[in-house]
Amino acid sequence: MRQPITTFMRTAEEVQDIQLSWARPDIRFFSSGACHILAFVFLATYPQAGFQPWFIRPAPGFRGSHLYVSNGERAFDAQGYVLADNLVQQHYAALTATQPGWQADVFELGLSLAEFCALNNHCAPEDFPGDVWHRAQRYVTQFPAP
Repeated sequence: MRQPITTFMRTAEEVQDIQLSWARPDIRFFSSGACHILAFVFLATYPQAGFQPWFIRPAPGFRGSHLYVSNGERAFDAQGYVLADNLVQQHYAALTATQPGWQADVFELGLSLAEFCALNNHCAPEDFPGDVWHRAQRYVTQFPAP
């Protein structure tokens, strides 16, 4: 059963301290703070699966961005596989419940990981205190291949 994304959101302290963020359990870490890494590791692990990165970008002034992969029907993120429409609907429901007026754009991302990180103020793999790519590879392989 999927949990609301707000269950896994980083605290203010975790946002400010990469070590605290890194120390969280994998599902929390890859749900919030490193979802972009998980998405690109999934794509590298399953390049022929037909998945692409998708970005939920909140309107200015709101929290709750999320990067996941989808083949148009199914999506994958830290909580595993789900129908793509359900992922977006659940994300909206969770964020509007905690941030009245929350809005976001949802679109297929046409950027590399490096470009995404630079343009969206997200940590690049080398910014994490450990081998985030390897950690994400271990996490992805806990789920069935697409």
